[in-house]
Amino acid sequence: MIRSAKPSDIDEIVALIQPYIIDFAISIEGEEKFNRTMIEKLLEMPSMQYFVFEKNAQLIGVIAYRQPAHLIHFFVHKNFQRQGVGKQMWQFVENKIKENNSSVTVNSSCYAQAIYEKFGFTTISSVIENGGLRYIPMQKSDL
Repeated sequence: MIRSAKPSDIDEIVALIQPYIIDFAISIEGEEKFNRTMIEKLLEMPSMQYFVFEKNAQLIGVIAYRQPAHLIHFFVHKNFQRQGVGKQMWQFVENKIKENNSSVTVNSSCYAQAIYEKFGFTTISSVIENGGLRYIPMQKSDL
């Protein structure tokens, strides 16, 4: 079940994201962008749409975008990958975004680039290192 994230989910969100930080954080500054305080701030932002995927009362995925159409978090628990969870979350968010937009952007980790390509994203720049993170800017047009 996909639902809006709530403050009581924060610890589970942080725990779910933690194993992936090594894929894109290149310094303490980058790592701190995924700590409890930062997730709390994201959930409080009016422009943020943050969702969780729950199965049997366990949080197994998160996906979030900043309005109008920039994906900021998209993580699936390692034990539930390749089971369609990510696809369901992406379709859910894509349907929300395309109500008012014709494209969406994301700063992908190098690890996730192939996953975003499967969803129709294309690379719009080479690898960037900024703010303690390493990422590849990508975009999907014609939603």
